[in-house]
This record gives sequence, structure tokens and C-alpha cells, in this order.
Amino acid sequence: MACEPYILICAGEDSGDSVGEPLVKSLVSKKFTVKGSGGRRMQAAGMLPLVDFENLPVSGFGDVLPKYFKLRRSFIALKTALESPECLGLIAVDYPGFNMKLVALAGELRKPALYVAPPQVWAWKRKRAKVLAKNPYVKLAVFFDFEESVYREAGCNVVRVQHPFVNSEFGIRNSELHLERNKASHGIAETEAVPSPRCLLLPGSRKAQALRNLPIYLKAVQGLKNVVVVAARQELVDVFKKYKIPVVVAPQSAAERKALYQSAEYALTAPGTSTLELALSGVPFTVCTKPDLLTYCLGRLFIKTKFFALPNIILNHLVFPEHIVPPWLGANSWSFAKGKKENVAEELLETLSEKLAVGSSFDQLALEFLGQFVERKAQ
Repeated sequence: MACEPYILICAGEDSGDSVGEPLVKSLVSKKFTVKGSGGRRMQAAGMLPLVDFENLPVSGFGDVLPKYFKLRRSFIALKTALESPECLGLIAVDYPGFNMKLVALAGELRKPALYVAPPQVWAWKRKRAKVLAKNPYVKLAVFFDFEESVYREAGCNVVRVQHPFVNSEFGIRNSELHLERNKASHGIAETEAVPSPRCLLLPGSRKAQALRNLPIYLKAVQGLKNVVVVAARQELVDVFKKYKIPVVVAPQSAAERKALYQSAEYALTAPGTSTLELALSGVPFTVCTKPDLLTYCLGRLFIKTKFFALPNIILNHLVFPEHIVPPWLGANSWSFAKGKKENVAEELLETLSEKLAVGSSFDQLALEFLGQFVERKAQ
């Protein structure tokens, strides 16, 4: 019996899971089968998983090596799925370690590919833009004006898309915030309501990255009450158990995440999508990360951007403090001023929102992608 035609989608991190969710919803609502790699949000939206998503989030070159064989098995599974005659096309979300190869393969197979949030060529590895420009089967969807211009100059087929967090509404009341606490006697998590947090700690979605960042964060907020760690997904709750601090799993919907952020007075966060979400929520925050040694060294050599936090890059202004901790320093050997930051000017937040609201909606993006092969029959 012939298998049902499907669309392959690949996201490898929690930020990609958030971006991929509305695309999966749109495709499933139009009666298309979606298979691939994604987390709890994409799976809840209707994606059928082909690999274990928990193995995929990695941060920097030093974190890839210990997971090499698991990552290789996952990539082979996705590659095989893309090569199947039943696969109609590919949607890639960020995660260039896998997706640059998958997009290239889709071109060789003459299957349409949509690459959402493609590599940050404006920061480094600009040659990737030229590689993508040579592939007539791929369309790029980007969130920021500066990356659109870089890709367009390279000759890529590129379109702007609205950031999914821009139009989210307040989703939960502060009194409804529930945190995951771990019972020391049984080693299991229990859910209970707690007072609104004064400070949120977002150490990152990748396990190794989070374990490097969290000791630095805890030292910085030492003495503060109602400090809460935000775990990007449920699997990280046990990872944070040894720190004996309340943990909340990041809510699945953008609206609920915005409500969580707005319940706090301040936040410490790793670089990435969380910086945009916090900024759009109007929460004062500091961006801080401790990379692995190899990434730190390569970053100093090759990354040429003035800032590394996305809101600062978009606004071209140091609005939110940034800190990179040298990997050889321990939590007790490094600190930064943690006085309460003044609220961000409303006009800056409006400018940020306006810049991120430009472009097509995700539903429009999905319709344009489907238009390339909606009448194609599985071979």
C-alpha cells in the first residue's frame, strides 16, 4: 500500500519549535500531513515526529561533539524522509547544521523548500547566502530588514514574515502562574501556584548552555526573593533540580509567555528569541551568556556584529545590557552590575514592534509554499 504524501519540516531548537508551530497548524488545517523534527508545540499542532527532539538542541561547537552520533542518526532519518517519493517538499526552520544540508538535498531532488529564519549570514559565514542563492527551489523567509537586504543582495529569493510574538495578547493572569517544584524526597515534580516572580532567569534552551549560564545568573541575583528559572521545555526541569529554586516550564503559547514575562520586574536571559519576546513584553532585562571555549574563540575571530542581542541589533542601539562571560571563569570569579534598570522608552518598543510586524503572515507563507506543489501527485 502506498504511503500518504507528506510535507517534511525540520526545527532543532525551542525557538524553532515556536516558529514552526503556526506553520504546522496552517498546513494541517489544509489537510496536509506533516512529518519531521519539532518539539511539543509543533507536535501538539499536528506534526508527526520522526526523531527525538530532545537530542537536537546544542549550543556551539563544543556541545556538538558529545552528541555527534545521536545527531547523525537523526539527520539520516530526516534525509531518508526527504528522499522518499511521498515527500512533497521541505520546510526548514533555523538550525543550519541540519537544514543547510537538507535544503541543498531538496534542490537536488527538485523539491520545493521554504527556509524560515535561515542562517545569520549578517553576523558570519556570509558565503552561505551565495550557496542558497544558487538553489532555485528554495525560498527564504526572514524576520528582520537587515537580513532581508543581505540575502537579497546575494541574489536569494527572500520574503519578510511577521514575527509570531508581535500580535500575541495577554493570555493568563499573574495569579494563575504555576511553577514546577521538585520534591526532594521523591525526586518528582509537583505543580503549585506561587507569588509572581520578581526576577526571571532564562538560561537557554540547550542543556549544556543552560548549565553554563545558570550558576552565573544565580550569583548575580543572590539575595533577591521570588526568583524563578524558566525551563524552555519539561525535560530541563530535572536538570535544574540541583539548584533548589522554583522552575516554570515556558508556556506553550506566545500569549501565555508574554503574560509570564510581564509578571516579573526583571529578567536575565541567554541570547536568542527570548530577548525579542522579553523586549516586546516591556520587561527590563540583561543578556548574558557563557559559551564553550571553542565557540568563544571562533566568535571573537569571525563574528563582526556590533551587538549580539537581537533587540539591540534591530534597533542598532545598546538598549539592553549585554555580557559574554569568558568560559574559563567560574560564577564566583565574574560579576556585573545588577542594579535595577530603568524601563525601556515606549518609543523604542514601538519601533521594535513596527519592524517585526512587517511582512506576510504565517498562513500566507504556508499558502504560497503549498501553491508550488498543491497539484503534484506522489510519485
